[in-house]
Amino acid sequence: PASSNGLRRPTPPRHPVMASAVLASSVAVRGTPLAPTAAGKRTPVRAARGRAVVTRAGEIAGLTECGKFQELCKAEIPGKIPRHDFLKQMYRYMEISYGDNGLAQYGKRMQVDLLSNGKDGDDELTNGMLVTLFGNKDGEEVEICELLCEMDLELVPIYDTLMPNSEGELVKTNRSGKDEFVNGRYFVIKRPVPVDETANPALKQMIKDMTLAINKYYAFGSCFSDDN
Repeated sequence: PASSNGLRRPTPPRHPVMASAVLASSVAVRGTPLAPTAAGKRTPVRAARGRAVVTRAGEIAGLTECGKFQELCKAEIPGKIPRHDFLKQMYRYMEISYGDNGLAQYGKRMQVDLLSNGKDGDDELTNGMLVTLFGNKDGEEVEICELLCEMDLELVPIYDTLMPNSEGELVKTNRSGKDEFVNGRYFVIKRPVPVDETANPALKQMIKDMTLAINKYYAFGSCFSDDN
């Protein structure tokens, strides 16, 4: 299928790496509730007086190299897919599915915020989204998880034509004669550590539904399309 700008949307090179195994492999220990972090703008909530089931960094599968996040899922985004359009559609999807219907669909109230990449202009508005999940501890609403959904920082080469090289073989190149790149190879879903295990049931279903939305974008150019 073709997008509005005429680019054909290729079949994704591989299926998204799902989160179920990572979430199921965590070892639960007793600890203090997670405190809200500074990322994003969220409605402040009071810390609960009780205790939550959390998992510390040394006991978590899927830790990133920096050791500050647990990677739950990632999907490779083909170079021809415009990143800004993809991220805008994913933001709309999360606003509706999580922000508006999180409590009804997943049993958790949620808030969705855009993550600014610090650049000016509409095309540089965001590199991803922050989804904050809230739960109930001892009768009080507290933040139990921050889910960061964003493109990574890898530069991906893109090409717009085939031309013969000096040996007569066709090679991918650009009509401009220059190397061209897009920002971000993978759409990565991760959460800070330590983690609160009470968010896991909701996260598993959320990420399963999110990967279906990504596949709809691959196939139809919209997270809200179907095959009917």
